[in-house]
Formats: sequence, structure tokens, C-alpha cells
Amino acid sequence: MQAMNGPTGTNGGMVSSQEIGRRVMDGLKAVQQVEQERDEGKAAIAKLTVELRGLQAEHDALRIAFARAQGEVEAYRYERDQAVSKRAKADVLIEAVLTLLGKHHGTTLANELDAARVGAHDDTVTSPLPKDQPT
Repeated sequence: MQAMNGPTGTNGGMVSSQEIGRRVMDGLKAVQQVEQERDEGKAAIAKLTVELRGLQAEHDALRIAFARAQGEVEAYRYERDQAVSKRAKADVLIEAVLTLLGKHHGTTLANELDAARVGAHDDTVTSPLPKDQPT
């Protein structure tokens, strides 16, 4: 049997202390390189985490602004619909008043407009009232 007096090489022979020192230094360099890569990875993750939080905050702010804008659009649509409804009622009321006035004067708005157009082309001024009514 062989006595175990020191490190052996791959071929079973003794390894010199220089070889052992070289191997230890190579191992330390490898450990330091891995630790440096680990630290760089941690720093990159921390940087990306900060960037992600910023983007999430921006996203949340944009969602709030979008919801507010949607609310405003809905309010404007409602206001527009109310205005259209009022306009329609006003048109009906004006039409009713013009009909009543036309019955009272014996003329219609269309006749008045036609008379105004003819008067614009003619040098004589014509009255929009019917000829049988006094002026």
C-alpha cells in the first residue's frame, strides 16, 4: 500500500507546491470572476427593477388620465345629446309659431322667402304681406 503523504497528480505522482499554488490561484480567480458576474447581475436586476417600477407608475398614471378623459367624453356626449334634443324641440316650436303666423297673415315663410328673393332681383320693394291685407 501507498502512504498518503501529499497531493497527487492525474498520473498518480506527487504534485509540486508550485502546481498546488497555481491551482489555488486559478480557483480563486474563477471564484472572483463568478462573484463579479453575480454582483453585475444583481446590479442589473436592481436597475431593471427601478426602471420597471417607474414604468408601472407611468402606466398607472396613464390609466388614470385615460379614465378621466373617458369620463369627460361621456359628459360631453351627454351635453351634446341634451343640446340636440333642445334644438329639436326649438325647431318644432319655431315651426309651430311660423305655421300660426302664416295662418294669421295668410302667408307662409316660404312665400316670404320667395318674395324676398324676387325683391332682391327686382328694384321695387314688395311687401311680404298678402295684397288683400292693409299695410
